[in-house]
Amino acid sequence: MVRVLLDTDIGSDVDDAMALCFALRSPEIRLEGITTVYGDVRLRARIARKLLALGGQPDVPVAAGVSLPLLHEDEILIMGHEGRGIVGIDEVGLEPIDLHAVDFMIQTILSSPGEISILAIGPLTNLAVALIRAPEIAAAIKEVIFIGGVARLADNALEVPAREWNVRADPQAAHLVFNSGVPLTMLGMDVTRRRATRLTAEHLRRIKQVGSPLTETAARLLEIYWEYAEPKMRCIHDVVAVAYAFDRQMVTTRKMRVDVEVDGRYTRGFTLAYLDDERANADVALSLDESRFLELFMSRICG
Repeated sequence: MVRVLLDTDIGSDVDDAMALCFALRSPEIRLEGITTVYGDVRLRARIARKLLALGGQPDVPVAAGVSLPLLHEDEILIMGHEGRGIVGIDEVGLEPIDLHAVDFMIQTILSSPGEISILAIGPLTNLAVALIRAPEIAAAIKEVIFIGGVARLADNALEVPAREWNVRADPQAAHLVFNSGVPLTMLGMDVTRRRATRLTAEHLRRIKQVGSPLTETAARLLEIYWEYAEPKMRCIHDVVAVAYAFDRQMVTTRKMRVDVEVDGRYTRGFTLAYLDDERANADVALSLDESRFLELFMSRICG
């Protein structure tokens, strides 16, 4: 069983919520806690707590984290539907724990050195601050599996943005984490934005048919997000991190050097991945097992 700390900006793109639902339905995953990052972190924590309750794991601790980028240089972008369809303004019992997410992250890692995998499916601000506060955690983290960046090595490299959101939202945090020495896997958008990670109306129909509180909520969140997202944007990127945490055959990787651009006017948040055996700092995703991914997700959610 993989002991996981999920660091997420849940509530905007729906893939964070789908990743949490998938983790809750995967016996290989033991959720040690959830930390929220970026923007309204308390609302994000309430969303996570609601899904945990619906998924039968209400006692998993949820901690609200850092709301602004590391250097406070970038405007926070909120889609506006966060919380819609899942938590009411006056709904009680969903508050995060009193401990700040950075402190919770440090305590969790140091209490079980070498055992905690961090699934980072949002901007890397919480982890960057934790590494600044307690540099010793770099040697105590089992691994970081990060959904972010673009390697531009897959066959769809021209179909994805030059800059991926989780890096672009806080480039300095990403630069710090990539150079911290933590064991890191980068699952870039050129691998996670594939037709095989894209949910369709048929998938939604199957999820609705289950009729459990968790799947009914998941279906509602998908429908709300799909009001904003065109079909090619309906990929469940973040689920790939959860699947890779317990199934290493799901993604093919290669050890590479990844540099993060923090200064350029047009390239801020750009990730440059290249071969450099002596300075390699990440395992970079090159391909996804597209024949198995969505069916694994659907079998867990609907099973």
